[in-house]
Amino acid sequence: MKLFFSVGVLLICFQLKAQKPVLYDNDTIISWSKTRVLQWDDFTGKTDPNIYAYALTSHKIELLPVNLLVDQHNNIKNYRRLNVLVNFYKKKSWKFTEEKEVLIHERLHLDIAELFARKIRKAFSALKKANIANYDRYIETYTKLWQASRLYQKQYDEATNHGTKLLENVAWGEKIARELKSLQQFEYENYLK
Repeated sequence: MKLFFSVGVLLICFQLKAQKPVLYDNDTIISWSKTRVLQWDDFTGKTDPNIYAYALTSHKIELLPVNLLVDQHNNIKNYRRLNVLVNFYKKKSWKFTEEKEVLIHERLHLDIAELFARKIRKAFSALKKANIANYDRYIETYTKLWQASRLYQKQYDEATNHGTKLLENVAWGEKIARELKSLQQFEYENYLK
């Protein structure tokens, strides 16, 4: 009985914790936000001599809550709280230069991650609307869109020659801004409402 009560209390605490919005802005992590743009001071990692680049943006589209509870039928407990968050990792991101154009290029990498996070949230919404709690369906959706994000990042780098083609970089910036706006209802803060 005592064990059952302890597990119940843990589940309630877990659910309450999962409901709170989690946005980071500290010494190691910055969560994507329309009001918090990256600055060169955020790139605190050591340059990698094996990578030929002016800068590197390290980020991840993270599943929330971090510790998912899955039952014996492979269904996520409280799956309606499932979300994703884009985080930038300061100590793994570095710069070799502080040129304004390079910073704009690096910021767009994080915006692309947010774009695909919104696509993931949109897909999760459709699954939730259909009352689907199956873990594999959510992970399959996440993985497919994460891979699409990586491909889009690569296309962006190739089209802009890593930001050195300034007009191409501006065009991509406008394109990404339009796409973000079209998925505004799936922005992290809006999605929680």
